[in-house]
Amino acid sequence: MTAATSPINSTVQPISRLVHDRLGPLARRFSHEDGAVGVLPADLSDLEVVTGFGPTNAPTAGTLSVMIGIIELQQRLGVPMTVIVSELGAWNSRNVAWEDLLRVRDQMLSFLRAIGFDDNRGELRTHLHEGNLTRAGRIARYLTPADLAENCEDLNDLYDSHGLLGGEVGLTVDSLYTVADILGPAENGARNILMVSGMEEAYFTQLARIVLERQRTAGDLSLGWEAEVGAVYFRVIGGLGGYPKMSKSIPASAIHLGMNADDLRARILSDAPADQPALFSAIDLASGWGDAQIRAARSSYDARDADPITWAQVKSDYLDTFVEYADQWKRCAR
Repeated sequence: MTAATSPINSTVQPISRLVHDRLGPLARRFSHEDGAVGVLPADLSDLEVVTGFGPTNAPTAGTLSVMIGIIELQQRLGVPMTVIVSELGAWNSRNVAWEDLLRVRDQMLSFLRAIGFDDNRGELRTHLHEGNLTRAGRIARYLTPADLAENCEDLNDLYDSHGLLGGEVGLTVDSLYTVADILGPAENGARNILMVSGMEEAYFTQLARIVLERQRTAGDLSLGWEAEVGAVYFRVIGGLGGYPKMSKSIPASAIHLGMNADDLRARILSDAPADQPALFSAIDLASGWGDAQIRAARSSYDARDADPITWAQVKSDYLDTFVEYADQWKRCAR
C-alpha cells in the first residue's frame, strides 16, 4: 500500500486488543485496522458499516470469505450496513464485458441473500444508484490527480501485466464511485463509518479521509459532513501457485464458485506444496465451519507432512462444502 502524502497519514496497524474485544470472535477474520478504534464506540452508537464487491467473475474463496464475514459482522453488530456490488466501477477499472458484469452482479446479489444477508438490517445496492453518482460528482472537487496517483491498488501492475486493467480515466472514475460509497453515511448524517474490505483497498480509506478533511475547511464550498472513517481489513487468502491472493481476475490463482466439481476437485485436493497454505486459509476463512472443526483442520494442516492422509481427508471435506456453495451460486443465476 502506498501511503498518502496528504496531511492525513496512514495509521494501518495490526488489529488492536480494543478492536479485537469489540468484534469478539469475528476479529480472527481481520488482520489489520486503520483508525477503527475511533469509530467503534463501546455501545456502537451512530455507526454504519460499508463494504462491497466487484462483479467481474464468480466469487473466489477469498471473496466468499469476505461474504461470510460481512454476514457474521451484520449479525454481531446489528448496525446499518451497506453492501455495494459495483458493476459500474468494475466496468471502468477492469476489462470485462458489460453484459457479463450485469449477469454476475445480479447473481451476486441473490447469492448474498441466499447465504444470510438480512435486507431488514442493511442495504444491498449497485453503482447504478442516483444518490451515489451524484455524491461522486460532488466529492470530485476535493481530490487531485496526485491524490489518486499516490493512493492506488498495489496489485494494479499485476492486473495490468495480465491485460485486465482499465484506462487511467476509468480508474479515476472507479475511485470516485468507491469513495462516494464510503461517504454515503456521512452525507446522511452518520458520525462513525467503518469500512470493511481487503487490505488491497486500504487506499480508499485514505482518499475518503482526504475528502472529509478538505471539505471541512472549504468554507462556503463545504459539504458540512462531520463523519470519521475507520477501517478493518480482512485476512488475505493467498493464491494457488504462489500468487499473492486468490484473484477472480487471475484464474490460475483461485478456486471459485463458477468452477465445475471436477476442476474444484483437482485444485482443492492438490498435493503441490505451494498450494497448501492457500488451501488451509480457504478452509479457515471460507468454509463456514464451526470453531471445533476449524481447530481440527488446523491441527491436520500443521501435521500434514507426518500424516498426509488426515490432511487429505480435511481437504476432501472442504471440497464437499465448497461444491455446496458452488451449487448455491449456480441456483442464483438469472
